Amino acid sequence: MIIHSDWHIHSENSYDAINPITTIGDNANAQGLRGFGITDHANLNNESFRKNIEDSAKNVKALQEKYPNMILGVELTPIELPLYEHLCKYGTKEGYAPAPGNDYRGYAIAYTKEELMALGMRYAVAAAHWSLIGPNAIDGDLDACLKAWHHQQMGLACDERTTILAHPWYIGRALWYDDFDKVPRSMKLELAAALKENGKFVECNSHFYYSAKATEKFRHQYTEFLRELFEMGIPITYGSDAHKTYGDGRPKVESYLIPAGFQDGDFSDLSEKDLW
Repeated sequence: MIIHSDWHIHSENSYDAINPITTIGDNANAQGLRGFGITDHANLNNESFRKNIEDSAKNVKALQEKYPNMILGVELTPIELPLYEHLCKYGTKEGYAPAPGNDYRGYAIAYTKEELMALGMRYAVAAAHWSLIGPNAIDGDLDACLKAWHHQQMGLACDERTTILAHPWYIGRALWYDDFDKVPRSMKLELAAALKENGKFVECNSHFYYSAKATEKFRHQYTEFLRELFEMGIPITYGSDAHKTYGDGRPKVESYLIPAGFQDGDFSDLSEKDLW
């Protein structure tokens, strides 16, 4: 194996996941992982998501002795600035109406680094997930989506809360999953420069190798993209991004990584100096 740790795993405390932390811990130990992280979602600044990450922190702390290689992290994602402000004021999405059309008014992240550290979080994976313009008004527009994702990822690459840029260029509608060259090289290079300048890790996420929406061409192109980032001096971590079950997805991912030149020692673990 060339991957020895997993820094992006969701437990049953995420709104969209069902993995018990004990199952994750037992399976991580069975896989021989040197380290692994629980990174439950902290999407919104409301009571529901606050409870999710509080429960995640409480459950990880209770099991830390049993699983000493388990680290508490969190997953962050940009949300519409007007939604963030509405939640700050009212504490609920009730009454919130997204701006019509392509009215973009910026983004926010639900929690400060200080708030997350107070809960015991030691690091964050951070990723773009949606367009943030209107009620998904541009999700089918390739050029608009590229600009929206690039804008968010550049912001995350410069954000003090980001430890690992998670699944770069993930998009639910798979607009470029047939040909990764649809993402302009200028955007890829600009993102790489920001990651390197700000000392961020970048994630090799298993989604790209397991998604039925991704073509073989795309998978090889994406692997070459990761290899180029690595050769630029940007450290690479692995994230299973597991939600429903926690098995060992590394062999399939490595079947693409090894022909691209990755070898044992190329993937990074998070050490104490990398954590909050």
